[in-house]
Amino acid sequence: MAGKADETEWLEAVFDRLKALTDQAIAVVAAAEAPADVAEAEKRARAIGVMARTAKAVAALTLSPARKNRNPEEDEMSEDDRDVSDAELVGLQAEFFARIDHLVGGFERKSLAAGLAREPAARGEDPGAEGGDQGGAEAGQGSVLVA
Repeated sequence: MAGKADETEWLEAVFDRLKALTDQAIAVVAAAEAPADVAEAEKRARAIGVMARTAKAVAALTLSPARKNRNPEEDEMSEDDRDVSDAELVGLQAEFFARIDHLVGGFERKSLAAGLAREPAARGEDPGAEGGDQGGAEAGQGSVLVA
């Protein structure tokens, strides 16, 4: 835990230095003479935008009480939150591969229609076999991807 305290002290010191440097840069831009022409005005506007983004980035470094007291264990999801049964996983994988096969088939049909000589994808002999060709109905309806 000592490393975490050292890191926090270092970050606070960096924040203080960056804040002071940002304040100096803003003071320089504010003290400059008014722009004489459009080009100078544009240049100054860009400088102000950079200052604003810099100030926002430096402000993000502040350690709010919520961040200081945050327990890292609370941020982690429990194992129960992500568990998927084997049957559900197989079903999701089958649906995923069926959709991929449908997309690959659509790209192949478009390539053939465009006269491009491409070999069929080597994913399997029976596209969509694991989950059935779930996108087949869309192909018949003129889907945007396979129109």
